[in-house]
Amino acid sequence: MQLLDADLVEVYASLFVQCWSQYAVQQRDGSYWRVGEPLTLPHIAAHLGGQWTLGTYLLDEDDRCSFAVFDADQADGLGQLVGLATELARSGIPTLLEASRRGGHLWVHLAEPTPACVVRAWLLPYACVYGVELYPKQDRLAPGGSGSLIRLPLGIHRRSRGWYPFVEMTSWGKLVLVGETVADCCLWVCQNVERIAVPDGIGFFDGDDGIAGAEVASGQDEGGDVSLVGHGAIAAWCRAQDIVEVIGRYVALNGRGVGSCPFKEHHYRGDLRPSFQVFGGQDPHWYCYTSRRAGNLFHFLCLYYGLSPQEGWEHLRRGALIV
Repeated sequence: MQLLDADLVEVYASLFVQCWSQYAVQQRDGSYWRVGEPLTLPHIAAHLGGQWTLGTYLLDEDDRCSFAVFDADQADGLGQLVGLATELARSGIPTLLEASRRGGHLWVHLAEPTPACVVRAWLLPYACVYGVELYPKQDRLAPGGSGSLIRLPLGIHRRSRGWYPFVEMTSWGKLVLVGETVADCCLWVCQNVERIAVPDGIGFFDGDDGIAGAEVASGQDEGGDVSLVGHGAIAAWCRAQDIVEVIGRYVALNGRGVGSCPFKEHHYRGDLRPSFQVFGGQDPHWYCYTSRRAGNLFHFLCLYYGLSPQEGWEHLRRGALIV
């Protein structure tokens, strides 16, 4: 691989590195060794040049991050992330889409370093709706100073021995590479990245908010209080509902949970044959056989009412999501 211009490496580093006090090196089996030494620009240049592959920790010493990453490892992961990118764009959130060994990564760059707990409260509802992971995975650094780790873009994946480009969606709905080489992709990213400020009023609630069974997302702080953010609370709320009964208030369902799809954008000529089905049991979800889209109850209600996941989360917190 070719060596990149030093100025380009510096701009790349400003986009994809928040923690400079430590880094990790990927091994041949895909695992990482943590290096408790400062990361430098020559290290990053060597990563982009294919000499080794680095992982970066998302949180700095003050538990802040300057970007977040949605990670989809499924076979259709890129397709999931395209849908998520479209949803985020409707909410005014710009993204960068990166292919990976399995699926892809969707990057959200922030206008300034922001506490991880705020970033997670803002973006976790989107991850929940689309069934993907969100990095950072924690609100604060773990004991010893470690945190969420993700592979720096455009380096060689040591397990697959390939590198993975950034991609974009064309106007006719096709995913294309933004460049044929690492240098081309790096230059494109540095020229096209957009940063966004986390909206004011993003909140999370504490253990007294009363959602039974919600997962503890941030652990316990020094005072013993527990903070719960969107993903765990939404999952707990969905488990507490009867999805067939609730969706049956909005869609006429037969005994097998089949009815006409309520989402007109899924059907250009209307749902001529009922193609929408709701499943209960251990894996409660809905599925449209025409659009091949699925989701949980929270996702259904957001789509039905035209709410962004963040708006749906706020409605849920107020107890106003189901009418």
